[in-house]
Amino acid sequence: MFGDKPRSRGFCGGAATDMHTNESHFTESIAACLKNGQRLLDDADWLNYEEHQQSSFVLATIAQEEFAKAFLLFLVSKGVIPWNKAIYQATRDHICKHLLILVMNYVNPYTDDYFDKHEQWRAAHEEIMRLLETCKMSSDFDERKELLAQVQEMSAKLDSVPKSIADAICILRYKRLDRSTNWVWPEGHVWDEIAKSIGNGELDRAKQDALYVRLGKDGRIANAPAPQIDANAAIETAKNLAWLAKGFLSGGVSSSEYKKVESTFKAVFENFQSYAATSA
Repeated sequence: MFGDKPRSRGFCGGAATDMHTNESHFTESIAACLKNGQRLLDDADWLNYEEHQQSSFVLATIAQEEFAKAFLLFLVSKGVIPWNKAIYQATRDHICKHLLILVMNYVNPYTDDYFDKHEQWRAAHEEIMRLLETCKMSSDFDERKELLAQVQEMSAKLDSVPKSIADAICILRYKRLDRSTNWVWPEGHVWDEIAKSIGNGELDRAKQDALYVRLGKDGRIANAPAPQIDANAAIETAKNLAWLAKGFLSGGVSSSEYKKVESTFKAVFENFQSYAATSA
């Protein structure tokens, strides 16, 4: 009827076909996040001298958040996770983006520990081959069984993400996005300290404290932006994330680390579409 407003499609109306139909929209949004993140990073770089370290640090951290948002949209565009109201809220949640930054730093090959990770993988692979050769030469059934069990355990570790990354992804879903559900963690589960601190807002507080004067309940100064803050590490991280996010957009990232991260996201977010539909 003339004058009727078009109905909104909403977040959960439609399955994968709707998501793929709008994939170009996500691509445009990713590009916009990258452009804005680069602008913020350039500003952070420009202000990176002694008198403006706090502002430089804050801008670099916000640039990281924009690159993390691009990564989240990339996962949506590839069908790894669904697009719904909760994921939309994650694009606006600083802590969600900080958890994603932790994941991106693991995927990024240009981090300081990349060569250490590669050396650990090589050493583990050589040990697996040694165990298999020993198993092949052994005539003792119990020894062969024990050797194969060791091989399976080591192979499982090689095929999975580190605990900090697995916990970051779980915190993202079950503590940031699914807080209304009655999810019960396995008894005795101990959170990785890095993922736990980020999930509790440590990085966000560091950003806020570099920007604002924080007052106590009595009105006294609880924190003032510290002049000795070093923005260099935040800028370097943002540059690495920018490179990685641009690689996602161009289809140039296919590392084993990314494949493990993608599998973990798929497993953790397996029923997330139905969750969002019932909670919307």
